Amino acid sequence: MRPALDGNGLDDALLRGTVPGGAPGSRLVAQGGIILCVDDDSTVLAALRSMLSSHFGPEIQVEYAEGGEEALEIEAELRAQGKELGLVISDFQMPGLRGDELLVRLHEKSPNTIKILLTGQSDMEGVKRAINDANLYRFLEKPFLNEDVVLTVRAAIRAYWQERDLIRQNEELRRMNAELESIVAMRTRELVEKNKELEVLSVTDKLTGLFNRRKIDQVLDEELIRARRYDVDFCVIIVDLDHFKRVNDTHGHAAGDEVLVRLGQILRHTTRDADALGRLGGEEFLVVCRHTPLDTTLALAHKVREAIAAHDFTDVGHVTASFGVAACRGDDSAASLLARADAALYRAKDGGRNKVEREHVFG
Repeated sequence: MRPALDGNGLDDALLRGTVPGGAPGSRLVAQGGIILCVDDDSTVLAALRSMLSSHFGPEIQVEYAEGGEEALEIEAELRAQGKELGLVISDFQMPGLRGDELLVRLHEKSPNTIKILLTGQSDMEGVKRAINDANLYRFLEKPFLNEDVVLTVRAAIRAYWQERDLIRQNEELRRMNAELESIVAMRTRELVEKNKELEVLSVTDKLTGLFNRRKIDQVLDEELIRARRYDVDFCVIIVDLDHFKRVNDTHGHAAGDEVLVRLGQILRHTTRDADALGRLGGEEFLVVCRHTPLDTTLALAHKVREAIAAHDFTDVGHVTASFGVAACRGDDSAASLLARADAALYRAKDGGRNKVEREHVFG
């Protein structure tokens, strides 16, 4: 690689703080402020050397090549050092690799580089190719005027830095956009999780974790609609703890709450996955047995009753419960179905508690 050109008098407007992106002269070379002049005519290279020396200072690095192949070698060396050409000024008509061919090759390797073509020929096809395939910035006819070259180089350097600044801004916008999308996605996931939690809380009894009254009523209404539409069986069980007031009065409400929590756990463990469990209020619970005939539901109620009676409730001892069971009829409403189950429950209470009673069947 030929040594860098040293000059006197750096153009302040371009290199001392007013270059787009605000890069000072000391950073220009490292960030790609390198000019490559290519011409097989040593007289032209000497003229360019003198011109660039008088108008641009030592902080501009200028490389010279006497042919296209040498220019490609210089670009490869710079790229290996992590540097980028800011500007290429190339003659058009050269032995070997012509100027338009060189610019196309350079564009493939360094698309951000600004390209200027010097030509004394009338071959516009080559110029068109450089415009279309190498994103040619300007072409200047030989013999060129020094002032035209200087103004063109200044404008080219400005365009290079504007493009670099635009790329930097776009990269920053893409980074910020990706970061924003990540934050939005995270917040969306959090919102979805919170909504799920709120949805669960809105249908859950806070103490037992079973469905609350609103939700179990909704389940019951849905099963009534399904039963009428598809003529399927389903039953309900009302469970009511025996002498629960005595538990609260004797052991305190905290112990009573613990009994209700344990009862909810027993209901989960002894019923089936298809059954819906809810707390009606106080010590009263409802089990909705989907697609279940009355005899199967009675057997399930007895199983739950035995599990409750056998359980040792810490600090309280053994507790029993009474059960009322009713099967859905074609003309039932939620109120009529629950009324029959409730009547059966009261018969269980009146019969000595810790019992399962079914609805009365007439006819």
